[in-house]
Amino acid sequence: PQVARFGTFNMLLSNGEALWAHASTKLCYIVRQHPFATARLADEDLAVNFAEHTTPDDRVAVVATTPLTSDEAWTPFAPGELKVFQDGLPLAI
Repeated sequence: PQVARFGTFNMLLSNGEALWAHASTKLCYIVRQHPFATARLADEDLAVNFAEHTTPDDRVAVVATTPLTSDEAWTPFAPGELKVFQDGLPLAI
């Protein structure tokens, strides 16, 4: 977007059905789904067992500027990339 000419413009926008994510500099995402595992937070000495907080039908996409966990494979956005997520999955656009 033209607004990115004026500085960093990372954006998340949702209508409750889909999530649009634009990275002018850096964003990354991970999709979590069954079977859920334990993940260790990147900035704290804490692990979260997602299997204790989810059901086999759950799926979620998490978008952040930097990976929130240290033991999972996060996917980086390319600068200027727009991704759309629906039902916890990235869509081909």
